[in-house]
Amino acid sequence: MNPPPLRVAGVLLLLGAAGCRPEGWSAEELRLIRSLSPVPPPPPSPTNGVADLPEAAALGARIFTDPGFSIDGQTSCATCHRPDRAFTDGQRVADLGRGAGTRNVPTVLGAAWGTWFFWDGRADSAWAQATGPLLNPSEHATDAAAVHARVMAEYRAPMEALFGPLSGPAGDRPEQSLAQVGKVLEAFERTLPPPSTRFDRYVAALPAGGLFSPEEERGLRLFIGDAQCVSCHNGPLLSDRSFHTLGLPLPPTGQPDPGRARGATDVLRDPFNCRGEWADGAPGPQGCPELRYLDPSFPDWPAAFKTPSLRGVGQTAPYMHDGSMASLTEVLLFYNRLPGRAEIGHRELTLQPLRFQEADLAALEAFLRTMDAEP
Repeated sequence: MNPPPLRVAGVLLLLGAAGCRPEGWSAEELRLIRSLSPVPPPPPSPTNGVADLPEAAALGARIFTDPGFSIDGQTSCATCHRPDRAFTDGQRVADLGRGAGTRNVPTVLGAAWGTWFFWDGRADSAWAQATGPLLNPSEHATDAAAVHARVMAEYRAPMEALFGPLSGPAGDRPEQSLAQVGKVLEAFERTLPPPSTRFDRYVAALPAGGLFSPEEERGLRLFIGDAQCVSCHNGPLLSDRSFHTLGLPLPPTGQPDPGRARGATDVLRDPFNCRGEWADGAPGPQGCPELRYLDPSFPDWPAAFKTPSLRGVGQTAPYMHDGSMASLTEVLLFYNRLPGRAEIGHRELTLQPLRFQEADLAALEAFLRTMDAEP
């Protein structure tokens, strides 16, 4: 089957593949490219009073690798968030032997820059998110009382140095210990920035260039131009941090995942959200504008999932919220054809099939791999 005809821009790009380097960047293209790098300092974590304390981060690092916070004493955060795999696990979905999950394990690199957490945004802070796997019956499968007991047995002194006495009426509330464990885990995750990449060096050298091959430079031109990847993968995190429905095939269960439609409801009910009693400096019901104006019935949210960062993307396979795509090549082929339709909700209206030829797809993939972490 012959490939579909290229757009005019694609023809010019293929001419570049024959040996001519792409023309210089326009002022608007330079503006777009420079909006993607460098990564700024992390924003504050307003509901975590220990978020940026080194001693909290050191304690969080210990707990991150401690399997004692699981029902079987064998599962730690690092079991699924492996440093040697860019803090993912390389599996389609998490499967710890207590029942496989339904979603791919996302990286925690760059968590400090996040606004909503989990694929469906059901937590509004990294520390609230950290409590979720501890309670999930398919993950750590523990409970607040067991977390409190572990803290009292192994971490009482450093936790009290950070948060004050754990004994007495307040300390005997196990949810307090659960929240505090989440806060030191967030403090550790805030020491894990997004990967520094060859793309960052390329942007810093502009307009000189010279760090990319002609194919990689052509892929960048497509990324911000004809392919319009930058519509959703924008800003220094290469993510708009919003939620979109892609119209992916149904999972093996045959049941569509409601995604953000359920996550928006869950975050409003979460006792650890930014207006809950465990949030430091909680503004109360009238604060937290993100929650005040959150509408779970928003029609674009059924089966919508958070746009992941593309930093380190070549090292975090498989892809999509359900891990259904094993390679970047498979992801790009999906966007090239956009097969099927959304089983619930509707596909993101800005999405149209790329209909690129193989050389364009290869160029896009080559550019995406410049986002991999450098040694």
